[in-house]
Amino acid sequence: MIVASGREVATRVPGIEDVGVAFNQYGLIEVNELFQTSIPNIYAAGDVVGFPALASTSSEQGRMAANYALGRRAGGRRTLFPMCVYTIPEIAMVGYTRQELEDKRIPYAKGVATYDEVTKAGIIGDPHGMLTLLFEPNGWHLLGVHIIGDQACELIHIGQAVLSYNGTIAYFIDNVFNFPTMGEAYKVAALNGVKQLAHSGE
Repeated sequence: MIVASGREVATRVPGIEDVGVAFNQYGLIEVNELFQTSIPNIYAAGDVVGFPALASTSSEQGRMAANYALGRRAGGRRTLFPMCVYTIPEIAMVGYTRQELEDKRIPYAKGVATYDEVTKAGIIGDPHGMLTLLFEPNGWHLLGVHIIGDQACELIHIGQAVLSYNGTIAYFIDNVFNFPTMGEAYKVAALNGVKQLAHSGE
C-alpha cells in the first residue's frame, strides 16, 4: 500500500491577505455555500477550499462559483459529489456512510452484492469486489452507495443519479440491466437488501 500525505495547497498568493480574504486553521480559503470568500465579490473553488479536492469536484465547484458570481443559479448538487480512489481495486462512494447514519441516528438497512455473484465480473476475470447499498428501511429511499472492485469509479454514477432524485432501491429491482454487465450488481444488492429486511421482519 502506498499512502501519500502532507499535500499542501498553494493558497498564499501574494496580495490575497491584503484584501482581507480569510483562511481557516489549515490554510485553506473559507467560502460559503455560494463559494464566496469573506470578500463577497471574490470567489474560490477547488483544492484551495479543501475537501473533497478532486479534479471532478473542483471543476464542478468552479462552474458553480462562476454562475453564482454572474448572479445565476448553478443548479449543482454539492453534497452528492462521488468520491473515488483510483487504486487497484478501485474504491468509490457517494452519499452517507454507515458511521454518518449512526451518528445522526438515522435508521438504515443495507444490501450487498459481491462481485462473484455478477456474471460480468467472472468474464473479465476479477470476481473480487463488492457493492453496498444503504437505504431507509421504510420507503427504501437510497442513502448511500459504496463500491470496491473493478470499475467502481464508473459504477458509482448509477447510484449518484438515483440519490440525486431521491430515488429508492425499487429502481434497481424494477430496472432491466443489460446482461452481462457490472451494473447488474445494483439489482443483486437491492434484492439482497429487501431479503434482509424480510428476514428481520421490518
